[in-house]
Amino acid sequence: MTRIRWRPEAGRLVTVMAVCFGVTVVITRLYLMAAGYPKIGGSTYRIAHALFGGLLLVIACLMLLLTSSRSSLTTAAALAGVGLGLFIDEVGKFITADNNYFFPLAAPIIYLAFLLITAVALFAARHRHRPPLLVLGEVTVAIGQLTGDRMSADERTTLLTELKSVDRTGFSPDLCKLTDALTSYLNTAHPDTRPEPQIRREARLEWLERHLLPLPLLRIVLIIVLLGHAVWTLVHLVLAVVIISGRHMPWTELDHLLDVSQHRGWKSLSGLGIAAVAEILVGVGCAVGAVLWLRGREELGVRLGIWSSVISLTVVNVMASYFSQFLTVFTALAEALLLWLLIRYRTRAGVGAVADRNDLLAART
Repeated sequence: MTRIRWRPEAGRLVTVMAVCFGVTVVITRLYLMAAGYPKIGGSTYRIAHALFGGLLLVIACLMLLLTSSRSSLTTAAALAGVGLGLFIDEVGKFITADNNYFFPLAAPIIYLAFLLITAVALFAARHRHRPPLLVLGEVTVAIGQLTGDRMSADERTTLLTELKSVDRTGFSPDLCKLTDALTSYLNTAHPDTRPEPQIRREARLEWLERHLLPLPLLRIVLIIVLLGHAVWTLVHLVLAVVIISGRHMPWTELDHLLDVSQHRGWKSLSGLGIAAVAEILVGVGCAVGAVLWLRGREELGVRLGIWSSVISLTVVNVMASYFSQFLTVFTALAEALLLWLLIRYRTRAGVGAVADRNDLLAART
């Protein structure tokens, strides 16, 4: 069986696809709702936007088969994400006999598909052991893609480091000559030493992050948000218990607002029950994580906050999307931002700039 060879940029490419997929679904649904769900066609034909999604997927596949540059790979990943978003947005029509676009189960399916692609992106981005032959092949492909393009100093340094780390034990004479030839080419190549736009943007973003959101301030904000998230989750849990128990409010309008199940039967109540159990874990995790963080056990507190956010994103929101797809979108965006900030804090506090660590130590003392 042939071993899978991962692209060096697999994680970035799948991430681009996942982001374009999620943004496309959100924009499409919001646009259709604002425009009153217009239709393309007449009395005989109706052109669904899933067809445009399929067309973009075909174009993305053709780009991957016909071209090899890095820019074309990124473009193909973006087109694939947009195409998949347009296609899966109409999944409700594909799983119902009456072509029901608004079928409640469609939103959880879309959300799960997005989570699956995101999980693939995270898995592809992991650092894994690569055999020497695979490293040599990746460097060869990278140099081939850079042929005719400007090579930055960082790119040349990275490729040279990869080649120097290759263990030639077991290499045939031809492979050894190839390794030497690639090393010689990189040593004699004249890289473009001007700062690339991406490098400049990253430097500006790091400067803004360090000055506008220093670690002591970010620490306080995250602790407050975790406590607020725990309280908000508790409110959701109380409402779910009220709905599942069959109790009613004295005001008809408020009772209709709180009954998110809209009397859909035991299936919706079962979904609320699963969401309630998950919300217990989320609320307790956020509250305990914030308290431990305040008591000086920072690593455990941040870890509990991260796992609580993951449970909320992967379990609670899947169930909630069955009842309110648009509210769940904005909730998921807020929780994804919280998760990203927690991960950024852990990264910066562990291996961040010296100035950030000094600020954090000063704040603690």
